[in-house]
Amino acid sequence: MNNKFPILKRFAIAIVLPLLLLLAWVFASASRGLPPQRQVVQVPGGGLVNIERDEHGVPKLTADKDEDIYFAMGYVHAQDRLWQMEMQRRFAAGRLSEIFGKTLLDHDSWIRTLGLRRSAESAYASLSAQAQRSLTAYAAGVNAWLCEEHALPFEFTLLAVRPEPWTELDSLSWSKVFALNLAGNSNQELGKVVAARYLSAQQLHFFFPGNDDLIATDEGQIASGSLASLVTFLETLRRDWQIGGREVGSNAWVIAGRHTLDGSALLANDPHLGLQLPSTWYPVVQHGKNLRAQGMSLVGLPPVIFGQNGKIAWGGTSMMADVQDFMVERLDPADANRYLADGAWMPFERRTETIEVARDFPSLLHQAFKPVRIEVRETRNGPIVSSSLAQKVDQPMSLRWTALQRGDRSYESWYAVSYSNNWATFRASFRNFVAPALNMLYADRDGNIGYVGVGAIPIRLKGDGSAPVPGWDRQYGWQGQIPPDAMPSLYNPPEGYIVSANNRPVDDSYPYFISNNWASSARAERIRDLITQSVSAGRKLTLADMRTIQIDERSLSARHLVPVLTAIKPNNEAESKALVSLKGWQGDMVASSSQAALFNVWMRHLSEVLFSDALNEDWIHREQQQFVRTVLSQPTIEQIERALTDTTSTWCNRRAVESADRSCERLLRESLGRALAELTRRLGNDQAHWRWGDLHQVLYAHQPFSGVRGLSKLFERRIQNVGGGPDSINVTGFSVDETEGYIGHFGATSRQIIAIGHHRVAHQYMNSTGQSGNWMSPHYDDMVKSFTVGDYYSLNAGGLK
Repeated sequence: MNNKFPILKRFAIAIVLPLLLLLAWVFASASRGLPPQRQVVQVPGGGLVNIERDEHGVPKLTADKDEDIYFAMGYVHAQDRLWQMEMQRRFAAGRLSEIFGKTLLDHDSWIRTLGLRRSAESAYASLSAQAQRSLTAYAAGVNAWLCEEHALPFEFTLLAVRPEPWTELDSLSWSKVFALNLAGNSNQELGKVVAARYLSAQQLHFFFPGNDDLIATDEGQIASGSLASLVTFLETLRRDWQIGGREVGSNAWVIAGRHTLDGSALLANDPHLGLQLPSTWYPVVQHGKNLRAQGMSLVGLPPVIFGQNGKIAWGGTSMMADVQDFMVERLDPADANRYLADGAWMPFERRTETIEVARDFPSLLHQAFKPVRIEVRETRNGPIVSSSLAQKVDQPMSLRWTALQRGDRSYESWYAVSYSNNWATFRASFRNFVAPALNMLYADRDGNIGYVGVGAIPIRLKGDGSAPVPGWDRQYGWQGQIPPDAMPSLYNPPEGYIVSANNRPVDDSYPYFISNNWASSARAERIRDLITQSVSAGRKLTLADMRTIQIDERSLSARHLVPVLTAIKPNNEAESKALVSLKGWQGDMVASSSQAALFNVWMRHLSEVLFSDALNEDWIHREQQQFVRTVLSQPTIEQIERALTDTTSTWCNRRAVESADRSCERLLRESLGRALAELTRRLGNDQAHWRWGDLHQVLYAHQPFSGVRGLSKLFERRIQNVGGGPDSINVTGFSVDETEGYIGHFGATSRQIIAIGHHRVAHQYMNSTGQSGNWMSPHYDDMVKSFTVGDYYSLNAGGLK
C-alpha cells in the first residue's frame, strides 16, 4: 500500500501520526490526574486527613480536626471537579469572556451588574469565625492540590487555561449563583409586561397570575416596548446555563417512625435542576472531631448541603418564593445622574467594571480586543440592570433581590446544620438564612419529623411583585421580611408524614404573601397518595417503598385530562384507535407506554393550536413576539385543562358548534391530527408499537463542549429510552427538537433516602452522572444508567441496593 498510495503515506506521517501521539499524550496525562483510592494528605499546620474512596469514587474523609475535613473537601473537589469549579468561578465573577470571547459579554455584564462577588465580600465579613475558617480551609485544600502540579483536566489543555488560586469569595460567589437559580420569578415579572402588549387582561392573568394593576400605567407602557432584549437574555440564561426556569424545584418528604417497619424516621429528597455533566452534587462522608456528616455537597462549598449526621437528617425543596422585584426608576430631567426617591433626587452609586475579552478563534488571525468597561449604577433598591446588556433597555430598572442584601449569613446555616442534633438546633441553624428561600424537611433518630420554611421573603406594602413597580414610591418598596418564627412550619403533624414538592405550603389563612408561581400540585398529591395507601392499609413503610415512590412516573394531571381529550368524536380510524387507547390510561409516563407517547406529542400540538396560533403576527416587534410565543408554547398540563374546561376561558369556545374556528372540539381534533402525523413520521404507522422512550431522551450537557461539534459526543451523555413527564415524581422537563425528538434538560440531579433511628442509620443515594468530572475517569459517567433505571448505592458502604 505504501508504494501504491504515496500521498496517504505522507498524510499518515504528517497528520495521523502526530494526532495519535497527541491523543496518547492526552490519555496519559489525564490518567495521571486521577486520584488514588486511598491516600493520606498533610494539612498545613501538621494535621493529617485520610481519604478513602469506595468503588464508585465517593470519598470518606477522616481527620482529628473539623477544619481539616474542610481542607480535604477542597482537595477532593479539586481532584474530581476542577474544570467544573473553574467554570463556576468564572460564571459567578463575570469572567467567561476571558476564555470564550465577545459572545459572552452580555452574560459577564449582567453578572458584574448584579455584583455577586461584591455581595459575597459582604457575606464573608458577616460570618462567624468558625464559618470563615471552614471556607479558608476549603480554599487551602483546593490550592494544595494545585500546588502539587497534577495533570489538569483535558478542558484546561484544549482552552489553554491555567487555574488561579481558589479563594473564600469564589465559594461564596457560587452560593449566590445557587440562590439565583432558585430565585423564582424574574423572567415571569418582565415577561408579564411584554406579554401584556399582545394578550387580553384575562389571557394575561391565565399565564401570569397576580396583581395586574400597574401593567396599564404609563411606567409599565414605557417599559413594555424595550424589555424584550432583557427577557430574551434571561431565557438564554435558562436554556444555555440551566439558571432558573419553572422546572427548577425538588421533591422531599419525611415519614415519622410510627409508620415505619423498625421505628426509624424516613427522609427522601431529589433536587430538580438543569441536567449537566458532571452533576451539581458531590456525595461525601465527613468524619472529624465533632463533625459526622454525610450526603450531598455542592461543588465549590465545604459542607454537606442535604444529608444526615447520625442524629438528624435533612433535605430541601425550592419554596418558589417571590424574592425579586424589578423597580422602574425615574431620572431627573435636569440631571441623568440622579433618580427620584420619595420626592427627592438622589445620586446613583457608581462603579466601573472592566471585562477582559479573548480574541476570536483562531487567535493568531485576529486582533486582541480592548478591555470592555461598563459603568454600573445602583439605587437604594439595587443595581440598574436594564443597561447591563449591549442592546440597551430604554427604561431604567433596578433589581431588588434578597441575596444582594448586605450581611447575608446563609452560608452560616449550611455550616451549622451539620452540627445540629434535634429540632430546636435544626431550626436555630436557619434563623439567619437569606437565600434561596427553601422548604427544609427534618427527621431524627427519635422518629420525629418536621418542616420549616427558611429564607428572607419580603413584605410588600403595595403590590405582589408580579410586575415591575415604581421605584420612587416607598409604598412599593419592601417593609422588612417575614419573621423567622412566622415562616411556615410543622412538627410531628397528626398524619405522621410531610410532603414538599414546590407546591403551595400554606392555605389562605396564612397572613403573608409568598408567591403566585407555585408548581403543579400533581407531584405532591401523587407522593401523598402513595404514602397514604400504605398507612391506611396498616402496612409499615421501608426504604424500598421510598425508592419506589422516588422513581414513580405517573402524572395525575395527565390522568385528569384524559376524559376531556377522549370525549371528542374521531375523524377517522387512526384517531379512533388513538382515543380508545387513551381511555382508561392512568397517566403512567413509563418509557414503554404508547399512551404516554401519544399524550405528550398531543400536548405539544394542542398547546400550539390553543395558544400560539391565537397570536397574530407582529413583524415590527418580532423579538417581543418570539418571547410571547415561547411562553404560550410551554403551558402546564393543568393550564391546558383549564383552557378546555373553564367556562370563562377565552382560548376556545366550549359552546360553539364543532365547525367553528375556535371551538374546543375543533381545536382538539386538529391537534390530534397533527400529533398522529408526527408520531407516524417518527415511529411508523402501527400505534401498538409506539413507545414514549423511543421519542424521549435525556441530555447531560457539558460546558462548553456540548456546543462544539466533534467534542460533544466525547464529553456529553445522552440517555435514550427514558420515561417521566413534566409533573411526575420522576420528573423530566423536556423541549422538542424536530430532528432528535423530545430532549430532557431538567430533572432530578441526585437522589437520597435515609432511615435514621437509635439502632441504625441507613443512607442510600444515587448521583445523576458520576463522581468525577475527568472524562478519562471510570467514574465520569458510571452512575448515569443506574440513576436512569432507579438503582441506589449505600453511602459509605458501597454495593448496589
